[in-house]
Amino acid sequence: RHDVEFPGFDGTTLRGWLYAPDGGAPAPGIVMMHGFSATKEMALDQYADVFARAGFAVLAYDHRCLGASDGEPRQLVDPYVQVRDLLCAVDWLASRAKVDDERLGVWGSSYSGGHALLAGAIDERIKASVANVPFVGWPSRLSSASPDAFDALVARV
Repeated sequence: RHDVEFPGFDGTTLRGWLYAPDGGAPAPGIVMMHGFSATKEMALDQYADVFARAGFAVLAYDHRCLGASDGEPRQLVDPYVQVRDLLCAVDWLASRAKVDDERLGVWGSSYSGGHALLAGAIDERIKASVANVPFVGWPSRLSSASPDAFDALVARV
């Protein structure tokens, strides 16, 4: 695993880990990102290790404003910007010499599960999208409810 950095859609520096495959032939690639405000250190490495041992090149990175990536204000979660940055991450990984740019996938956990689904729907290069426990919407009955409505819903589950 190597520390890497690459530019996001507006030039903001994003940082992560590249798990480069051993061997000569280019490997399929996976871009991985964590959910909502989580960072790559929060168990992404365990998944990336498994994929790398199976022969994939893996880029696991922090969203802008979170973890090791640049961006202000810190802790800002902007799904529109995060999806644009995800496409930049796909660009970057696809440009690596040891990556087969015809076999690319994205893997998002929780909030980023929705990002993975959207990116796979809009970018033809992405051949597989994995949404690990995705958060992909908001119940319509809560859209005009009080701030306590979500807590009440969760308490019933």
